[in-house]
Amino acid sequence: MRSNVPRTKAVARTVREEREGVLDWFPLNATNAIPEGPSSVVQSIKRASGGFRNLAYPEAMAFLRLGRLDFSAQLASECASHQK
Repeated sequence: MRSNVPRTKAVARTVREEREGVLDWFPLNATNAIPEGPSSVVQSIKRASGGFRNLAYPEAMAFLRLGRLDFSAQLASECASHQK
């Protein structure tokens, strides 16, 4: 390699090592976006649950946020029971 800049050498080495993976992406258009979405949600839950003393609480929060639970029927019945 002709460059004397260490960062440039590191980037060139990485591109050389990952060349096949980069070229394989173009015909497939495959990304890891699908698993990264829930992963970021779990990371935010972990940050928010720093004060929880029991590991069951962050687990329950993950199920609530990632499970896409529908509480509309429960909310409708609660509203119906509180009508005048």
